[in-house]
Amino acid sequence: MGTPARTPSRDKLVHLRDESVKAFQASENLVERSFNQARLVASLAAGLLLVGFLLVAQMRGQATFSGSLERQSDQNLAIIIEQLTAENNVLRSEVARLQMRLLEAGQATEDRARLLNEATKELNAVSVVAGLEAASGPGVVVTIADPERVLLPQDFVRLVHELRGGGAEAIAVNAVRVSATSGFSGGSGRIELDGTTLARGYEVIALGEPGNLTQSLELPGGLKSTLATFPGVTVDLTKSDDLSVPAAAARDFSVGTPVEEAQ
Repeated sequence: MGTPARTPSRDKLVHLRDESVKAFQASENLVERSFNQARLVASLAAGLLLVGFLLVAQMRGQATFSGSLERQSDQNLAIIIEQLTAENNVLRSEVARLQMRLLEAGQATEDRARLLNEATKELNAVSVVAGLEAASGPGVVVTIADPERVLLPQDFVRLVHELRGGGAEAIAVNAVRVSATSGFSGGSGRIELDGTTLARGYEVIALGEPGNLTQSLELPGGLKSTLATFPGVTVDLTKSDDLSVPAAAARDFSVGTPVEEAQ
């Protein structure tokens, strides 16, 4: 009798199965790497092909343009150059025109700013002269003593006129501002300024160049010497570099009304 065939053990079958699976996975990985390499090579080939196509197209375009110029006659080339020169001149002219407009706009802005500053200064000066704004600066202090109460309102009107003539920009009497609408009144030794009774012992502050203001009052035969002839009246002048006067009191107009501008 022959020897019976031996059946492979279970461990060997499992081992063979595992080896088959590993071999299959290795073959799959190899196929995947091969596929990726092939795709990379294809992409590089396509990129190189596109670059080559562009280079060829550029070279052909340059060759065509150069050949086109070379085929032109001298007369046509002269016409082309003339056209290009004319277009260049037009562009230069446009650039110059725009630069000129920028300069004009900048100059107009500077002119408007300068005019605005000048108008602001004039407005401030008019406001000070009119008494609408408080003011400070150099000037003189005129101290008048009148124990006998012999001075009249017109004496103070003349004093204000003399100071204005000497360049006074702002005047106040006993801390009451003299404005463009101010007026002196009174009687029987009483002096009023815009309805305010001035206490005896008058202090007049005038802002301006101290030398000119002093000279306007101390001229021979001037107001100072005239007032000093009155019984008991004395006039003293003091220069100062730092004086101040208040703004005039606001006035209410009960009769007049502003005129509205026509639209």
